[in-house]
Amino acid sequence: MFSLRVIIKYYMFSFLFIDALSGFIRVYLGLTNPIFNIGYWVRGPIVVLFFFYYGFKLLNKSKLYFDEALCLIIFLFFIFNASFNYGIHLSINMLISDITYILRFQFLFFLFVFLKNRMTLTSTLTHRIIQLNFTTFVVSLMAGFFFGFGLESYRFEGTSKGMFQGGNPVSILNLVFFTYFLLDGNLRQKLIPVLFTIFNAFIIASKSVFGFIFPIFFALKRRALSINKIIIYNFTAILGVFLLTFMLENAKNMYENRFGLNINKSIAAAEKVGGLYKNNMMNKIASINFRRYASLNTQMKESFSDSKVFLIGKSFSGQNLFWQQRGEFWFTNCSMDFFDFFFKYGFVGSILLVLFLCRGIIPSMLKASSRDNIAILLFFGYSFFGGHVIDSVTSGSLFYYLLAKMKTE
Repeated sequence: MFSLRVIIKYYMFSFLFIDALSGFIRVYLGLTNPIFNIGYWVRGPIVVLFFFYYGFKLLNKSKLYFDEALCLIIFLFFIFNASFNYGIHLSINMLISDITYILRFQFLFFLFVFLKNRMTLTSTLTHRIIQLNFTTFVVSLMAGFFFGFGLESYRFEGTSKGMFQGGNPVSILNLVFFTYFLLDGNLRQKLIPVLFTIFNAFIIASKSVFGFIFPIFFALKRRALSINKIIIYNFTAILGVFLLTFMLENAKNMYENRFGLNINKSIAAAEKVGGLYKNNMMNKIASINFRRYASLNTQMKESFSDSKVFLIGKSFSGQNLFWQQRGEFWFTNCSMDFFDFFFKYGFVGSILLVLFLCRGIIPSMLKASSRDNIAILLFFGYSFFGGHVIDSVTSGSLFYYLLAKMKTE
């Protein structure tokens, strides 16, 4: 019989394959009912095993680590929150929606504490997890771009997010893969996967491409004056001049068509309402990502004007209802994880989340490699400003693995 450790190890080897297969069933077979979602059939039983595992620990008064106890407290708070908000709306559909979301999020929390406290996360294991999932990632995106197989990114023609449902999880995963390969030893040995991640950034067409500057900075900083680096600098400079000379106009059109579309729409929307702030500089910054900041302001205004919402939030389905009552059915949140979480679960839930994620993280980062530190910071940064990262099983599986690995080193 397989042990839970073995099951989790093989889950980590295949989490992107699971989501790609789920996307295929949803898109090409048209089976959108959750009962046909492969992810539910894989992660659901694992969640049940986690409950049995930690329930057995509690009943036998076995040792629970602090973050494992906190994980169970968060789950109880989630259940209380869903029940409380159900008492307000008396909607079975809302309750089912809340429970589905809670179990998905709780799966990631259980995964984190189990990886951190109950498994040995070696460099060899990490390397296999990265390699196997990166292969699935590249094949899915390339198939979408070259053969039109899968989904477009952000509904842009000629782009691809493969068979993955979320654009943001795909964007941050590509950025983290880029960081891992770029800073993982000798660049010449990782040149091909680095080039794949750069091409992935082009076909995803996300603003996350600007995040590439951070790992590049640290890569250049490391032995900046070595002979190999000087050769690379010169080759890159010559290639850059060549490309700029012959492809400048095409590159400009490419940028405007891909990355510029959402930015231009956002700026136009901001100008239409006269901005969000009295300060012109803040308006210029906010206009680049206007919808998120406008949504954030609306949510926070509600949170700070209602003591119940401030303390325990509106729940996952309550947040959707909040936006639907305002006529918004597509963007049912501000898409910035920590602000959305605050709106869903209030001050109490946010304190629990921050304590759960950040306990001991600074001492761990002082001991971790630059590569792991940058990857974690990119996850946190993208989650803070971009959203759909820490509660997504697609990106969250790798995020919580790297966070657990860093804390165990």
